[in-house]
Amino acid sequence: MADKPRLGKGLGALLSAAQERSPDLPASDLQVIPISRVRPNPFQPRRSFNPDELSELEASLKATGLLQPISVRRQGDAFELIAGERRLRAATNLGWKDISAVVREFDDQTMLVLALVENLQRANLNAIEEARGYKRLLEEFQLTQQQVADVVGKDRTTITNLLRVLSLPDSIQQMVEQGELTTGHARALLALPPVHSALDVAKRVVAERMSVREVEQLVRELSGLQTSPPVSPDSATKQGLRAPADPAVRRLEDDLRKHLQTDVRVQLAKDGKGRIELSFYSNDDLARLIELITGGKNLDF
Repeated sequence: MADKPRLGKGLGALLSAAQERSPDLPASDLQVIPISRVRPNPFQPRRSFNPDELSELEASLKATGLLQPISVRRQGDAFELIAGERRLRAATNLGWKDISAVVREFDDQTMLVLALVENLQRANLNAIEEARGYKRLLEEFQLTQQQVADVVGKDRTTITNLLRVLSLPDSIQQMVEQGELTTGHARALLALPPVHSALDVAKRVVAERMSVREVEQLVRELSGLQTSPPVSPDSATKQGLRAPADPAVRRLEDDLRKHLQTDVRVQLAKDGKGRIELSFYSNDDLARLIELITGGKNLDF
């Protein structure tokens, strides 16, 4: 697969364009500002913040201080956050009164893109949050899907597929946000015929802990399509592997699925050996998983 950046393909051009649109605005200015005067970013796509990650960040701030300032823009006598909400929240939790900030002047479109890209780079959004961010760029700023793809450095087809997930019922979108369903599960449910309740099927998927392939098979069966027989649950036994019956292993699968935002299977052998299977659904998805597993290290593949 070609080595290309996942994000920021057009971000530098976007920032330059923002400054060109307003050439009289002052350049970036590093300041120490009161936290009480910082307002939330109204274009923030992330709705939930992992408490454990915030605790780790708080510990880091205690030990080494703030290594990278937040970014804000002036709003009257206050400031509006551009990027760095997790850092701001951690500093607030520690009782800090002031924080280092880069003060910049950007329009609303740039604010939304920066918030979206920063979250994609630093703490992966779930599929629903990511898709809603793209939808705002399309609807509020009249960008095309190709323009959105250029800005965030993704393929247009990836943007299109993510946006389709927003056509699912709100209750299913919430299941994706909470980590009960992966993006792959959600995409499989999109093919379900209207005569079947997508929510009922989604609940069954969660209850029976179906893999994405099993959901795709189920949807084909409900659609009345001729398909090959589903893979038997006992097929792994031929390799000396078994599906985990231990609740602790099931919890591990759930935790990994929520963290990696993809389908995860843990299979154990009697001798204590086994394997972990991860599913990915595009080159971008594979790159995202590799970044998570390697801690952001870039690999050639």
